[in-house]
Amino acid sequence: MAPELADGTRRVPALSLLRRWQRADEGTTAIEFAMVAMPFLLLLFGIMSVSLFYFANFSLENAVWQAARAIRTGQMQQSTGSYTGLVTLEEKRQAFKKVMCERAVTFPDCKTKAVVILQSNASFGGISEPSCTNQGTMVDQSSAPFDAGGASAVVLVTVCYPWDFGGKLPFFKLGTLKDGSLLMQASAAFRTEPYN
Repeated sequence: MAPELADGTRRVPALSLLRRWQRADEGTTAIEFAMVAMPFLLLLFGIMSVSLFYFANFSLENAVWQAARAIRTGQMQQSTGSYTGLVTLEEKRQAFKKVMCERAVTFPDCKTKAVVILQSNASFGGISEPSCTNQGTMVDQSSAPFDAGGASAVVLVTVCYPWDFGGKLPFFKLGTLKDGSLLMQASAAFRTEPYN
């Protein structure tokens, strides 16, 4: 038994106090949960972010392939189908963006942010990969080439989109563009049909 002090309290030796603390296990579950919760939540958030990125990327690629079908079959070049009555390149570019953005449902601001680059040549070797950025900013749609070519031409359709996922969070920067957004790019390369 611990000796009694002058004020009537008992002095508990340090060794006995240490043994009592070793036996007490109240709160250990909360401490273990606190140690595991943060890495678990970071892992969960990471998995969800990567999954969302790949879903958005697949959605953009699928939309580009579906919209490029009208170029492959000559509808855009001959102003038929959904391009009936369209004469200028700007009208055709807007119509292409409209068709593509209707299929890219994960991008609500697709019509204003997406940049369409359309190149054509007689051979695959005559087309070079376009650049969607210029010193960390997106290229302007008005300066992007838009040439659908003719029958049996090789065409490269490239769509560039600045994805804002995580761009507004101060601690999470996903992209490399100056505004913090991530550049997403989808392309479709093909030879048009001999529709003449």
